[in-house]
Amino acid sequence: MASIQHENRHICGGFLVRQRWVMTAAHCQIPKQSAQFRVILGAHSLKTQEASQQIFGIQNSIAHPLFSAVTVKNDIRLLKLNRSAIFNKNVRKIKLPHANTDLCPGLTCRIIGWGDISNYATIPTELMEANITIVDRKACNASWQGHVTKSMVCAASTSALLRGFCSGDSGGPLVCGKKVHGIVSFNGKRCGDRFFPDVFTRIANYIPWIRFVLQTF
Repeated sequence: MASIQHENRHICGGFLVRQRWVMTAAHCQIPKQSAQFRVILGAHSLKTQEASQQIFGIQNSIAHPLFSAVTVKNDIRLLKLNRSAIFNKNVRKIKLPHANTDLCPGLTCRIIGWGDISNYATIPTELMEANITIVDRKACNASWQGHVTKSMVCAASTSALLRGFCSGDSGGPLVCGKKVHGIVSFNGKRCGDRFFPDVFTRIANYIPWIRFVLQTF
């Protein structure tokens, strides 16, 4: 898991896909080669300087060329770190899905992040994790009045508890099994609102673009 920070303050999540590449959301506006921005890998708590943490600058920041801040379509960004990460028990890359893989409604997946744990900007003391369930795309699209496309995947909590992503979780992973299938993109006015499922960028839709960026930059 990656913490993307501006002036030492967590603003977005991300995850390592290669030794020098972190994936996050395009709506996380992260410039390249700025001393004000950094990426931390291997952290559990963001309030203490843990020995497991590896800190990096950002050499390049590449958002999908068709990203729209209005519709939030193509909400995917790749960050090239200023050096290679050192793999160990705290820092590992995660596998990407095969191209065009889709998730079946009812599948249980995990979201992970340091985002707020309430609708009142309550900041967690450590990395949080929650289970959510994949929602049928057509039903999700109806809830969102036509804003959900095939390049997105939806998920929500099946319990009465408000479980889902919140402010600060943007760019974090939707993990199903041992692969990352989604990037935290947008949600309703209330965090974890079951009537407006959480929406993620569907990574499998972008495998050719991801390969192009990793090989070119």
